[in-house]
Amino acid sequence: MSVERRHALIARICLTAGALLPYWRIVTFSVVLATDDYITSDNFSGELPGRVLVGAALRAGHLPLWTNAFCSGYPLAGAPADPIGLALFTLLPPAAALDGMLLVIILVAAHGTYALARRFGADRPSAVLAGIAFADSGYMATQLKHLSIMSTVMWLPVGLLLIDRLFTTRRRRRPVVLALLGLLYANQVLAGFPQSAYICALLYGTFMLFRLVQERRRFAGAREPLALVAGFAAAFALGAAAGAVVLLPLAEFTTMTDRVAPLNYLWATYTNFWPPNILTFFVPYLNGDSTNATYIGDTPFWENYGYVGVATALLAIYGVARERRRPVTLFLAAMTALAFSFVLGPHTPIFHVAFVLVPGMDHFRGPTRFMVVVDLGLALLGAIGLARLRADLQGRMRGSRVPLLVAAGVCVFTAADLFVHQTRQNAFVPAREWLAPPATVAMIRADSPAPRTYSPHHRMFHRLLSDRNHGWTNIEPFDRFRALLSPDTGGAYWDVPSADGYVGIAPRWYVATWGYQYDENAVVLRAAYPGFGGRRVVADPNFATLLRTYGVTHVLTPLPLDGTGITPIGRDGDVYVYRVESSARVRVVPVASVMPTQTHALVRLRDPAFDPAREVLLHDVPASIGTPAREFGVKVDGTPGSATILADAGDSLTVDADAPQDGFLVLADMYFPGWTATVDGVGTPIYRANIGVRAIALAKGHHTVRFVYQSAPFWRGLTITAAALAALIVWLVVASYRAQRAPDGLVEADELT
Repeated sequence: MSVERRHALIARICLTAGALLPYWRIVTFSVVLATDDYITSDNFSGELPGRVLVGAALRAGHLPLWTNAFCSGYPLAGAPADPIGLALFTLLPPAAALDGMLLVIILVAAHGTYALARRFGADRPSAVLAGIAFADSGYMATQLKHLSIMSTVMWLPVGLLLIDRLFTTRRRRRPVVLALLGLLYANQVLAGFPQSAYICALLYGTFMLFRLVQERRRFAGAREPLALVAGFAAAFALGAAAGAVVLLPLAEFTTMTDRVAPLNYLWATYTNFWPPNILTFFVPYLNGDSTNATYIGDTPFWENYGYVGVATALLAIYGVARERRRPVTLFLAAMTALAFSFVLGPHTPIFHVAFVLVPGMDHFRGPTRFMVVVDLGLALLGAIGLARLRADLQGRMRGSRVPLLVAAGVCVFTAADLFVHQTRQNAFVPAREWLAPPATVAMIRADSPAPRTYSPHHRMFHRLLSDRNHGWTNIEPFDRFRALLSPDTGGAYWDVPSADGYVGIAPRWYVATWGYQYDENAVVLRAAYPGFGGRRVVADPNFATLLRTYGVTHVLTPLPLDGTGITPIGRDGDVYVYRVESSARVRVVPVASVMPTQTHALVRLRDPAFDPAREVLLHDVPASIGTPAREFGVKVDGTPGSATILADAGDSLTVDADAPQDGFLVLADMYFPGWTATVDGVGTPIYRANIGVRAIALAKGHHTVRFVYQSAPFWRGLTITAAALAALIVWLVVASYRAQRAPDGLVEADELT
């Protein structure tokens, strides 16, 4: 092995060790990331369950289209479909898959940044600093719990590297680089977080424009840059199209939420950087830390934290000052400053200008997501600064090894600095313990073969626990909190589905029923509340009726529950378990009341006379479909029928139903477009009922009813994705073949390896 290769290998090994230092436990493939987000763990209760369910569906030979594990049913169509994540969660157990995914995220981010820094002229120790600083940056540390974000932004340095290669590689190999760029962007879009993919696209386009201007004198006429721009646009268009299997279902879903139209400026800047946190780029916890409940800022800590190491930040300033005449330094400085002005949101007019003028900016909230660009810019500028510092020292100490030792010392110091400060941001817990079912699972399973749970005010109780525990410094109380089976944990891990869930977006009718992270005003949520000085949960008289309406069989709460129609069945530590009597997921009811508005339905659901076994409330249907109640509070006559679920495959459901008279079959699963129903093989309309579930008309007699979910956006998206990926792969193969067969021609620039 040559000296050059040996040095390169040593640098890569040091980079790998330094980047993994704060996350060393993942190399055991036996831990789970359970970091708090104040209202719940975004990973353990949100991102990880979704990935686990998708992997389980693929292992079973099914496309992941729908799950009944949480939210009384929720679409998996539109879930992240990045190849690495799909492969890991299909082939490995949850903990090993998660740890493997985190390992890939950190190493791709670190080595991609290293290669990009080398591309920009940094020496090896300086490039190691850049890789460690970005992979272990504050943005990466606090957002690591968001697997989709991380699966997108980890490729950002690699994408910039490929764009730079377009201008330094042999002309005949440019089509190969463009095809790779398209495939990389496809991977980013498939990761399922459009905002991060959008931010990456903005940066890619800006960097492409910069390189075109920088190299304008080297082009052989106007045709060459035009061809390059056309190839770049085609590659990114195909890359975006390859994400259609995720984007089209998400686009349909968005029309049912509060994001149906472009956001207003106030909502778009809901979370933004708190200006005093500027100093935390040099002193990370100057304003406190959310992990120990000392943070004093007015916006979430994890949306404000961008620490990349004090040495990196200072060297970035030094690099800009000493290398300000280099175009790439000026670009990185401008990129970092502009991204930080976006992060500041409404604190400067710059984001508002971009919000108005830049297409797509008004479709996303959270300007702080641009922090990834800030941290990458600081890491690269820090590498430029360290390389220049080493050169300056070398000029003063010719032949001395001190400059190299200083550079190596800065890398070691930064790795230790980030290990000390970033490790506290993520709680890694033993997978064997945290994925083991709590005792409440066995209680509920023994009580019902087909349960559906509900934990009223679980977000509030989690906040109270976090406040009482002073953050997540001590993880043990949150381990006991698992017994509450907060969404989406019970359904994803232990086959105990929940009526509500913890999801990124939700339909308006679901929010009106169960509430949401940003909306706690919901019909079921308001029917039970802590009372008597916080020593008990007090339920309204209609609480049990509402739970029966939505097929809830069991209630779990960390306080004793007072209410009728609910029977205690056991207790696990601080968690009480109650049975909801006479609850059923599917019913045959004799009467439908057509609701003119949702407000009317909310009033009727709270009416003591409402009986879900005898009446269903229908929305958006012809008035002739049902027999409206003449006034609220009247007694509804009729004899209920019977219904039994014969088979449930997630995206299909078969029900055996017996109706003593014409009536309606009510399935207490989330109403959602794409579901179809047949009665004895004949198609029939599905109506939105009881605000957010499904109902069909059912004639007198015995019937077999079948519900099937066929997401049209998913199938259209899958077709487009397959075509776009096939086009990119063919492009890559043909371009590689032509590059190998064509004569060498001129080499436009030396390529770094």
